[in-house]
Amino acid sequence: MKKILKAAGLGLLALSATFGVLLATGIIWRSPKFYSVKKEKSFAVPIMDMEAYDTLGGEHARPYVYQITSGKGSVCILGIEHTKDPNDAQIRLVNEKWQALDPDVALVEGRLGFLFSGLQNPVTEYGEGGQTVSLAKQNGIPFYTWEPKKEDEVKIILEKFPAKQVAAFYSLRPYLSNFRFGKPSDPDASLQQCIDSRTDVNGLRGAITKVSQVDSLWKKDYPKLKDWRDTSDEYGWPDGYLSDIFSMSNQVRDIHLCSAISELVKDGKKVFVTMGSSHAFRIEKTLKAELK
Repeated sequence: MKKILKAAGLGLLALSATFGVLLATGIIWRSPKFYSVKKEKSFAVPIMDMEAYDTLGGEHARPYVYQITSGKGSVCILGIEHTKDPNDAQIRLVNEKWQALDPDVALVEGRLGFLFSGLQNPVTEYGEGGQTVSLAKQNGIPFYTWEPKKEDEVKIILEKFPAKQVAAFYSLRPYLSNFRFGKPSDPDASLQQCIDSRTDVNGLRGAITKVSQVDSLWKKDYPKLKDWRDTSDEYGWPDGYLSDIFSMSNQVRDIHLCSAISELVKDGKKVFVTMGSSHAFRIEKTLKAELK
């Protein structure tokens, strides 16, 4: 038994060492680091909220792209209609804008995840954010997620909404977002994975632990809508607290995003940022006023 345990231990050490080498050499990708701003800014021109945006009916160019120069720094904003198609013209646009800017730092939406370089396509796995990280790695420049840390975001939202509703939102968000790319073969297993990972944060742990609890909330609070298993957020969230939490979450995220961009550009950096087109549109006036 001692020999077996010793062999198993040596095997784990070898596996751990191999994994470390794969990470160090970039063969395996790790999630982008968070960008920590020195201070969350208060902007002279407020970021457009989702309520104001919704009144426009989404009437703007898609993709939504612009560049702002301020002193020695500049930022290229690419508001993409989320895609996981490597042949999408938007991915070619990402490549073209990258070449034109030759950035010093890149920011991407979302956390992404592990990826085996050479075996998995970054666009198929992580969309335009995956392509942005791929370009950053090829050019040896730093890259970050522009998202705030989840605990910081959740703490702010819990000041207004009860934990069970917030936990339901964060559990459903990745499921409803990915539904536009196809319904998973096992929706319940997919949501359970989201519950386990997305509620593992102070203030949400234990608020919702099972798919059946989401079922109960959905049937009680959204009885006239089709089942969450067949719902996408592509055209917005259901009216009510889920939509309200979504709007507040976006506002918290966009404040952090604009704070990060402002800080980097004023430090003389050339910044390349990919995000959803609605984010790009809603922050444009704020950034142009901030960086004028």
